[in-house]
Amino acid sequence: MTKWKVFLLLFLSVAVLGCKPEHYTVEAGFTNGSTTGRHIVSKMTITTLSGGRANFAMGSVGGYPGAHSGGGKIDAPAYIEGEWAKGNPEPSSGLISYHRISAPIPDNAEAKMKTMDNYYQNFDRDYGSIQVIVDGQRVRVFFTKNCLDKLVDCTPKKGADPNGWVKKSPRDLTDVVVLFDGKGESSPTPFPNTFFADLEKRKKASESE
Repeated sequence: MTKWKVFLLLFLSVAVLGCKPEHYTVEAGFTNGSTTGRHIVSKMTITTLSGGRANFAMGSVGGYPGAHSGGGKIDAPAYIEGEWAKGNPEPSSGLISYHRISAPIPDNAEAKMKTMDNYYQNFDRDYGSIQVIVDGQRVRVFFTKNCLDKLVDCTPKKGADPNGWVKKSPRDLTDVVVLFDGKGESSPTPFPNTFFADLEKRKKASESE
């Protein structure tokens, strides 16, 4: 084999091995909320398949879908890390439980997002919303296109969801796919080396003065 053929084969091998397919991405706002009342979310980070990190911690949240931020272009979630606390239902009566999580998100998250992104027959919005919802120790991650039946035609395409992934949102107003549904660790007192542990220290120091 001549030298130029060897060089060409080597070049093509490097080119093929060096090219990685681009990750599927969507334009999405970020939402942090709850279906069970007031929570304080001090940390909530999602790492995506491409290695990007998105911050969903929005402090004091309550209600669904909750607090909202602009977000941006994001690929499928791959890992979630968070620290949050549940507020006492009584007004101004502190926090009653503390929670944290560090867990992988199932591999089918991207496939679910694609299903939701191509679900509707006549609704062609090019952005959606990724929602992180905390309820005590439970944390869920949804992706939705926010199609509201009362306002627009949300008829699904025929055969658009062969796996049955599309569900109704907690308020039954639109459709979501559940990218993650898990439970974190729980404690009646703050976990060490967290925002809540520092908050408790400052509170005790203030009371002792």
